[in-house]
Amino acid sequence: MITISRRTAIYQTLRMALCLGLMAVTNVLSAAPFEEKEPTGLVWFIGTIEQVVDGIPLIDLGEVHTLRQGSHVAVVRYRDSHFTPLGLLEITHSDPTWCQTRKPTSFEPEVGDLVMFVKSPGDLGTGERMQDAFIRHRVVVNSNRNRYSTVRDAVEADTMQRLIEQQPAWVKDDRRVAGTVRSPTVTRDMGTKLTPFMTQIMSFQDYEDLGVDVAHVTSDAWKVVLDELRHRKDSDDPEAEEPAVQVVQESTEADAHAASAAHITVRRLVDQSLFERFPEERNVIAVICAALLRTKTSNERQWVSQQFSKTQFPALGNQEQMLVDVEAIMRQVRKIQQGEGQ
Repeated sequence: MITISRRTAIYQTLRMALCLGLMAVTNVLSAAPFEEKEPTGLVWFIGTIEQVVDGIPLIDLGEVHTLRQGSHVAVVRYRDSHFTPLGLLEITHSDPTWCQTRKPTSFEPEVGDLVMFVKSPGDLGTGERMQDAFIRHRVVVNSNRNRYSTVRDAVEADTMQRLIEQQPAWVKDDRRVAGTVRSPTVTRDMGTKLTPFMTQIMSFQDYEDLGVDVAHVTSDAWKVVLDELRHRKDSDDPEAEEPAVQVVQESTEADAHAASAAHITVRRLVDQSLFERFPEERNVIAVICAALLRTKTSNERQWVSQQFSKTQFPALGNQEQMLVDVEAIMRQVRKIQQGEGQ
């Protein structure tokens, strides 16, 4: 009589369930090997908070999407036709297609809030690699369970199959957004609305790389969200890029103090002059003004208009009064800087 260990039986059961659901895309798996040069773009995973129990959120992204205990996701809220970053959620329990998170202390989560995280195509690997990583993880997690749900297995296999079908497109072009993965609760319409906000996030990150302290003129929530939605290379990777702060390594302590003072002035003047605007509109205006202080351009008005086009408020760049207001704020900031420099 042949005996099979419990772990081996579990592994074979999961493998069979997933393979049956993925047979239709076998050719896709073999047709999308990685090239030596890793794409520079990121894959954005977007889901929602489906439940909040005693302040503890449950989200509809899970282990199939590479989330594990200890992972973090950024949280944003859509209200009044625009998005606002709230902060981060830490995963405390992971399941194949959903996760439970730690109760946040900096904001109150609501059902329908969006959750986001990013991965590089190189970190995700081929479809086959994603499948194997998921199965091996579930073997360990399920080693002490007594039975399986064929319905759950089918849902997991279907979710994994959709990821595998999308994977070839992630490595096809050298795009900054290599791809997006939306949970079933994130509609196509919401995905379309989210696109300008994703562009704004990347623009803010570009400003940070130029030395602009975006958090100083926005909020702590913006800081943690911008940090989380970046690609993190392993610290022992010899090709890992140096932090953006190294770009301004030669700046003196006096320069840093002056820049900090200028950012504080920008924020104060924006709030005073444009108090009737939404807080997120003021955040965008303040960041653009702070970036303009570090930018040399022969046509500031045109530059400002172009920067608005990279945010979730592109219409502001076409409003004459807004451009006039920004010019007035910049004149005041520079006048104050000149007075402090004397």
